Amino acid sequence: MPRSFARAMLALGTASGLLTAAPASAVVFNLNSLNAGTAQGTQARRGFEIAAGYWASVFTDNITINLNIGFSTLGDGILGSTGSTTAAVYNTAYYSALAGDRTSVLDTQAVANLRPLTSGSGATAGTGAVTFLANDLNAAGNGYVDTATRLDNDGSANNRGLQLNTSLAKATGITSNYLGTAINYGAADGSIQFSDAFSFDFDPTDGIEANSFDFIGVAIHEIGHALGFRSGVDTIDAYTSPGGTTTRTGALETAINIGTALDLFRYGSDGQLDWSTQSTPYFSIDGGANQLFGDSRFATGVRNGDGRQASHWKDSASGNPQLGNLDPTSGRGQLQEVTALDLAAFDAIGWNVNFNVLANSNYRLSTAQIYANAVGVPEPSSWAMMLLGAGMTGAALRRRRSTKIAFAA
Repeated sequence: MPRSFARAMLALGTASGLLTAAPASAVVFNLNSLNAGTAQGTQARRGFEIAAGYWASVFTDNITINLNIGFSTLGDGILGSTGSTTAAVYNTAYYSALAGDRTSVLDTQAVANLRPLTSGSGATAGTGAVTFLANDLNAAGNGYVDTATRLDNDGSANNRGLQLNTSLAKATGITSNYLGTAINYGAADGSIQFSDAFSFDFDPTDGIEANSFDFIGVAIHEIGHALGFRSGVDTIDAYTSPGGTTTRTGALETAINIGTALDLFRYGSDGQLDWSTQSTPYFSIDGGANQLFGDSRFATGVRNGDGRQASHWKDSASGNPQLGNLDPTSGRGQLQEVTALDLAAFDAIGWNVNFNVLANSNYRLSTAQIYANAVGVPEPSSWAMMLLGAGMTGAALRRRRSTKIAFAA
């Protein structure tokens, strides 16, 4: 899974109790507090509950997600991090699960345009392989280079399967990994740690304090990683020279350890799946023909790409609205937002969204609106009404990003 490698930048990564008052047919989050910082009654616990409650309000999957949450002394310049629990599954299993879980116009289109799978042969017959663009291998075959790419179409293990978040396995009904071993639905699906060295603002309705970070926005972002917004390009980046700090012994691609669900919608301008650090990839649900909503670019890697973890949208220019909450940077005093692009990605990879994202491309909901809805501050009376006025709250505050700070998945 992607790790945080920030130095001069602050990086956001990714008693238990069930959230109450969840609507029928919705995700339920079981939040397990790792320490006193997120115990019942704390501001942080309430912030996590509001953040989880937002995801529960837009997803209709009838499942329980288990998350560990807490504060910790993290590495230098790291604001927070998320670790996701994953299961290695064959592409065929995931394709089949997506096809059986179509509930929207968007995911119907996304499934129809998935890249075709080749059948393979011998022991791997029927497991299905995808072709993608990747960084070229070094001479020793135990790492990648950042000076050339290659079309990876050899049908090896990294072509035939992916690392699927267990939360997403639950959402799509996948119950076992590629070996047939049952996925433990009761285990933690992710662990989110916030640094104890920085200041957070827990009430965004009056703006975010100048020297603080939007706690609820960060929590929504980190939960998003645990729900599957991850890219294996960060793994490729980690084993690429000269930025890579290590090489991998033995054959680099003999395990299902690179691609993720989101990577099956990560395209380059040539229409190929693009898992390299050397181009301008984007999210597409029409087989790579178009960027969704006009601009759906991804970041390309901390070491050898554009300087931002690939498990994020492309970093927006300072002063401009973010492409989505899964943007790689934020800043002190900045109000976070969730956008239609965020929800489109989750819809495509297998989550069931409770409204037509394609028909609401202007959806942009601030954490001030999310907080107000959760605690009963006078605001639009329902999420449906909020859709009509999305983007109004905090329109000026979201541009306060004189110092850009990086998230980490």
